[in-house]
Amino acid sequence: MERKLLLCVMVFCFVLHSLLAQTNGSIEKSTVLFTQESGATPFNYDKYKADGIFWGFMPNASIESDAAINDWVAKVENRTSDGKYYFGRGEFDWGWKWMIDFMDNPASYWAKDLNGNDIHWGNAADNGGTYNGQVHSWMSHQGPEFLEWLKYQADRMSLAPVSHMMFDSQTSATRTLHWLGGDFSVHSMNGFREYMRNKYSAQELMNLGINNINNFNYRQFLLNNGFTLQMYRNRANSINGNIPLYKDFVYFQRQSLNDVMEQLFEYIDTIRPGIEIGATTNVVEPRGYVFSDRLTYLAGEYGHPHDVATSPSIEPLLHYKAAEALNKDLIYFPYPDAFQALNERNSPRQARAWIAQAYATGSIFTIPGRVWVGGSTTWDTGWENFADVYEFIHNHSELFDDYKAVSNVALVYSVYASLLEGGMAGSAKARETLEYLVTRNISFDLKIFGDPDRPVAPTVSELEQYDVVVHNSDVQYLTTAQNQILNTSSSNVIPIANASDIMGNLSWKINVLRNDEWVNNLISALPRMSSEDSSAPYALHLINRKYNAAEDTAQTHNNISVKIPAAVFPNSIVEASLHMPGKPSVDLSFQTDGSGAITLDIGTFNSCWGLIELKHDNILSTEDIIFDSETVSLYPNPVNTYVNITNARSLDVSSFEIYSVQGKLIISGQYESNSIDISTLTKGIYLVKINSNLGDSVIKKLIKN
Repeated sequence: MERKLLLCVMVFCFVLHSLLAQTNGSIEKSTVLFTQESGATPFNYDKYKADGIFWGFMPNASIESDAAINDWVAKVENRTSDGKYYFGRGEFDWGWKWMIDFMDNPASYWAKDLNGNDIHWGNAADNGGTYNGQVHSWMSHQGPEFLEWLKYQADRMSLAPVSHMMFDSQTSATRTLHWLGGDFSVHSMNGFREYMRNKYSAQELMNLGINNINNFNYRQFLLNNGFTLQMYRNRANSINGNIPLYKDFVYFQRQSLNDVMEQLFEYIDTIRPGIEIGATTNVVEPRGYVFSDRLTYLAGEYGHPHDVATSPSIEPLLHYKAAEALNKDLIYFPYPDAFQALNERNSPRQARAWIAQAYATGSIFTIPGRVWVGGSTTWDTGWENFADVYEFIHNHSELFDDYKAVSNVALVYSVYASLLEGGMAGSAKARETLEYLVTRNISFDLKIFGDPDRPVAPTVSELEQYDVVVHNSDVQYLTTAQNQILNTSSSNVIPIANASDIMGNLSWKINVLRNDEWVNNLISALPRMSSEDSSAPYALHLINRKYNAAEDTAQTHNNISVKIPAAVFPNSIVEASLHMPGKPSVDLSFQTDGSGAITLDIGTFNSCWGLIELKHDNILSTEDIIFDSETVSLYPNPVNTYVNITNARSLDVSSFEIYSVQGKLIISGQYESNSIDISTLTKGIYLVKINSNLGDSVIKKLIKN
């Protein structure tokens, strides 16, 4: 492969290109990217206000050819000459011809089923073709040349001034082992032998049925135990599918993939130091998850339900929430069947709400301009169907970048439950719980509890920031230590089976109303605020959850209002504006009740998406005494009988009012001492409005034990 010569050429080109191209830019939450290059015309760049191209493929074959790669380099130079992004894309499955050209023995790098046969792609890609005598098959990521092949891709990619790198790693052997019959290739068997040797003692191996680790072959082990290929396939979907040693096999495949990717990332840092790196990795289904801290963003291509009755689907929110839990940006596009269904129904605009939901929860949904809908078919959806949505994101970027969810509920998520079920979208119980929370506009954060091989978990202090910690029956799969974290938390830990207890323990909940009746199932209200700038406006995204299939539009809802309790955001709202794609912005009138809650009058809502910009009173003189939620607090809290107000005398506190979470006034009075008697209150959560003689007020949450 003449790597030394290649590296010299590559270093020279990198130095040259680094002078011409943009610096490596971090990905903002308002970033707009074409999914693939075919739609990235100058006209479309202007219409979509796009920042670059996400699926930046190298040539489909012959990347070892200088002529072929030079043509691609010139194209990338042209694409990035005006500061636009170009995500170079390294490949597993799509790069199968590259692998055949690179490997000395490519046949040994195809994943094998239990019968020892290559696992072919069939018609999944390239129409099941052949190249240089090799049939397109699913790759095993095992073996020494596989890492060298990935490094070779990085070398070739770095000849061009790509702004970011992404590796499509989801089609590794971590998937074949439960989708297609295993990876029993020679490299996989050798690697698994060493994994077991390092993990277990000789006696433990004997207890597992391995008498001689030196000649242990897992494929032969299963055959000797009477397994057939069909038996394996029937049971392999679940990590606990009654296959001997299968749990170890799953964790081995994941660990070996992580080892390969980590070494690849280390290598990339020697040739493109600090470049943004991503990988297609599924947070909520962790068989093939790449755990590396070097990943600066996540790339996703997941299933996306496309039912017209519930659109956008709630299911992808699990991915978006998981990415936010990891504090990583997720760049996302659905599997081809989602847009294939829209194509068959001639309903492209159904996807407008899909895009809205992703961006409203901090993820990036790449432009569905020219969409691959399976096989060799693409669909030009038409710029007029989506350009205004992306222009809307671009024009309001300041309300997306650095924003995070405002939540008072934590949702416990067990990744082991997903391993048990074998799906790509989380466990069935997780999806049911998700739907319960979303359709009631209960704002939540996902808290990830890892499987026994990687038992990550939030800390007790993280959970104590929430009014309620919700879990479902998947909690049975948490480790003892993980369950202890839940039991130690002072937050209200409530199983979804007791869902009726959730509402009474919330200090606040935003409600969407129609004629003063809750319609949270029709419109989601997602509060967000800047994590960097306390003076930045708050944001409230309204996602229309109902789609008019007959007209390919969002449904129209009349007489809509939104009630926002005072405790949602730190400061008082003074001004509200509603922004919608393709429509002029509207200043909203609102009323404030005695508890400080405001009700925004929306009126008719017939858009897929509304973004309410909430300006607040956060202008303080440095010479003034500051009376705000940071200097005024209640203690002790939780409390049994008497509660005190900090800094009451210096801040000239004059009076107080105690409200139920539904806004009913319970107790009020003048503040004349350091203590307020709350012994008559029943156990629960209350809101305390604290007033000063200067007319200032703050609202604090109080928990009565």
